[in-house]
Amino acid sequence: MLNIIAKLLKVLNSEASPRGIAWSIALAFLFAALPMFSAAKWVVILIVAVTRVNLSSFIVFSALFALIAWLFDPLLNDLGLWLLTMPALQSFWLSVSNTAFGEALAINNTLALTTLLVGLISLVPLYFAGIQFVRFYRVKLMPRVNQWRIVTALKSTKLYQIYQSIA
Repeated sequence: MLNIIAKLLKVLNSEASPRGIAWSIALAFLFAALPMFSAAKWVVILIVAVTRVNLSSFIVFSALFALIAWLFDPLLNDLGLWLLTMPALQSFWLSVSNTAFGEALAINNTLALTTLLVGLISLVPLYFAGIQFVRFYRVKLMPRVNQWRIVTALKSTKLYQIYQSIA
């Protein structure tokens, strides 16, 4: 847990672009919400691999969001069941799930459907919230965090100085 927090602080304190970190936050939420063997998860990995997304923040936020997503799985499952059994949408879901695209995304699965929808709907708002979070942290919180006793103690160690010379 401390390792994850240290990596997160390292990314936030770095000179990395707020937009790159924000996209990593948004894509990490989508990645963490999707079921393990979803084709959409592979698409997210491909997007992360070919774009200028901060990889370390993507990994850290994926771990954090996976814990949160696990807590909301029962609620999302119920929402997916409601969407799939809604009489007005049943013919739509049937036609989509009978396509190769629908089969690859497992649209007929309650959890796969809702996590994909929630992830896609929240992608852009999380991007803009991520930019604001990074800017807020760097302007308001970073000076305070750097004054914490544990941070100053770690920065005074020889190991940290060696790390700084390498990084």
